[in-house]
Amino acid sequence: MPEHAPTPPRHLRNLLLLLSSALLAAAAVYFAWRAHPQIEYWEQLLESGYLYLASHPWALVLALAILPGLGFPISPIIILIGIVLGPIFGLPTTCGIAIIAQTICTTWTYLLAAGPLRLWLTRYILRNRELPKLKDGNALRLALIMRITPGIPYVLQNLVLGVSRINFKTYLLVSIPITAIWTIGFILTGGAIFEGRAGLAITGVLLIIILILITNMLRKRTQTYAG
Repeated sequence: MPEHAPTPPRHLRNLLLLLSSALLAAAAVYFAWRAHPQIEYWEQLLESGYLYLASHPWALVLALAILPGLGFPISPIIILIGIVLGPIFGLPTTCGIAIIAQTICTTWTYLLAAGPLRLWLTRYILRNRELPKLKDGNALRLALIMRITPGIPYVLQNLVLGVSRINFKTYLLVSIPITAIWTIGFILTGGAIFEGRAGLAITGVLLIIILILITNMLRKRTQTYAG
C-alpha cells in the first residue's frame, strides 16, 4: 500500500491560501493598471461609482443582503456602506441599516441550507456523511465556534450551521450580536476615515481589535471545554 503524502499543517495551508490570494490580487491590479495607466481615469471611475451609489443607496443595502450569501467578501461591502451611506444618513442610522441587511442575509442562507439545499449540500459537499444530532448546549457551542473562528468565510458559517439544523432561535441569538458588532466596527472605520474624523476612525479600529482579542479568548475557552 503506497503511503499518502503528509497533509501540510493548517497554518501552512492558510499561509499558502493567503499568499495565493495576495498574488491574484496583485496580478489583477497590475493588469488593470497596464490597461489604464492614467491616474485621472481611476479617479473619474471612483467618483462616478461613488456618485451612483450615493444616488442609489438601496443598491448597497441590497448587495449586503444578497452578495455575501453567494460567497462575495462581506467586509468590503460593509466598509463601502460606511463610506457612502454614512454622510447621507449618519453613522448610527447607517449601522442600523447595515445590521438589518446583514441579518436578512444571515437568515435566508440558513433557511436555504436547512431546507431546500440541505440534501444537495449533504450529498455533494459533505459526501453523505451523517451529521450528529446536536443538543441545545452543543448547538450553542457550535454556533459560537463558527462565528468566532477566524478564516471561516461568512457564507460557509451560515451554510454549516444551516445544514446542522441547529435551533433557528439559537442561531439568531448567537449570529446577530456577533456580526452586528463587527459591522459597527467596519462602518465606523470606513465612514469616519472618509469624513476625516480621525478620532471616530480610531474608535472603529480599536473596536475591531478588541473584538479580535475577545474572539481569540472565547475560542480558546470553547476549545478547552471541548477537550
